[in-house]
Amino acid sequence: MPNWKFDIVCVSAEVALELAEACRVDLRDVHRPRDGATGFKQILPRQGVEAWYEPILLAKAVTVRHAEFEGDRTGGTCTSCGRWRWLPVAEGDVPVELAALPDCSDVVASPEIFGGGMSAFRHLLFRRHCAELLVAANPRSWSIVTVPMAST
Repeated sequence: MPNWKFDIVCVSAEVALELAEACRVDLRDVHRPRDGATGFKQILPRQGVEAWYEPILLAKAVTVRHAEFEGDRTGGTCTSCGRWRWLPVAEGDVPVELAALPDCSDVVASPEIFGGGMSAFRHLLFRRHCAELLVAANPRSWSIVTVPMAST
């Protein structure tokens, strides 16, 4: 995943067909710049508006993970776009607010951005039935990690 603007998760045409039939996902063709279509599909996550993480809990998790090199710093504001970017944490370090997840897709992206520059990224969640389909299709590339949820 090169950066948050391009959540690059691609699957074969066969797996894309299974996903389209079993899950609520948006897919698009993957093209080579000069040769055209590749036969692969990109899964396009939907991004919600509401924050996934309680800011105090997220700041605590960031501090724990980065205290040795960053001290109390939890992130910074992008000089180009003015958006806050948290220092990186892993999915599962902080419970996701269940009410914040959009219900329009089975693949969703966090509104929070982590990291900086061309290494910035969002957290992606796949609802279990989609995750299981992807693991079944290619267990060497996929695994399921259960993410803690919070309900407020």
